[in-house]
Formats: sequence, C-alpha cells, structure tokens
Amino acid sequence: MKKYSVFVFVFFLIFMPELIFAQVRGEEKPTEPATKLEAFLVKKGKIVIKDSYELGAIIGRFGRAEVDALVIYEPGIESARIRGLRVEIKEAGRLERSRTSFLDMEEIESLSKAIKYMADLAEKWKGETREAYTEVTFSTKGDFKVGFYQKGSVRSAYLHSGYIGRATCFMEVGDFGKLKNIIDKGLSILKEK
Repeated sequence: MKKYSVFVFVFFLIFMPELIFAQVRGEEKPTEPATKLEAFLVKKGKIVIKDSYELGAIIGRFGRAEVDALVIYEPGIESARIRGLRVEIKEAGRLERSRTSFLDMEEIESLSKAIKYMADLAEKWKGETREAYTEVTFSTKGDFKVGFYQKGSVRSAYLHSGYIGRATCFMEVGDFGKLKNIIDKGLSILKEK
C-alpha cells in the first residue's frame, strides 16, 4: 500500500503542473465573440439574412484563402445591417483543416493599409540578406493574421485563421498586391450596401 501511495504522489507531482497550465492556456481565448459579425451569427431564436459576395481567393503553398464580403441583418431591421469580411483558410497537405475568421467593417481599411505597408517593406528588403529573423504581422480581433518573414534572403508571406489549431496558407510575398485588391474590392462593395 505504501508503494501505491508513493506512485500516486509522484504521478501528481509530474502531471499536476501540466493540468494546471492546460487550464490556464484554455483561459487565454475569450469565450465572447470577438467581432460584431460573430456575435450576430451566433444569435439563437431569430431569423438572420446573410448576403455573401465572393471576392476572390489566394492560392498558396499547401492551402488557399477565400474571401467573401458579408452583409447580415434581421428582417424588418435592415437599417441595422452588419457588414464585414469572412476569410476562410483551407490548409492542405499532411494536415487538412479549415478555419474561418471574420473582420468587422471598421477593421478592413486598417487591414488594407497594413497589406500595402508589408508589400512596400518586402519590396524594400528584396535582395537584402537580413541577419536576424524578422517577422511583420497584422492581427484582427477575429483571429486573422497576415504577415511575412525574412531570414537572410529567404522570405515567405502567410495568412493564419483561428486561435487553437489554426489553419495557415503560405503565399508568395508578391501576392500581397492580389490580396490587397481582394480586400479593397470587398471594402468598396460593403460601402455601397
């Protein structure tokens, strides 16, 4: 019986910190919807009308990113429309998964400016050999990230969606222009709706 007690004690000493840290890590992600679009889409007991406009896709290495403009509202309350973007990252290869992020209207212009900044910076660094690993990232409230990194002369751009088990689409740095055009097209459509 003494050996069993020692075993149980040692087991808890080894695995208790991991259980505690697992709970702490789980608390990092807020349970409330991060965007107005998410909050509206999780409403229960209401009719929701959703207009979706396909904007385009970025085909990358081991995945793709599809972007749609969304306008959602309740019937009879059309004046309270919520507008934004839906970005779905479909990861391919060994892991096939898909994650979706939502961006509220207020974030779209900032995203467009960030993409332009990254494209200009990447062009400036083109041909340079950087000593440090340098990463440039823009994040939204809905767990969407766009960025690029460069180490030496090797560089790559990426799109992430999701918080835990996120999906990633790696793309060429030169695709920033195409991504910005897709985002700007969505902004233009949403301003009219």
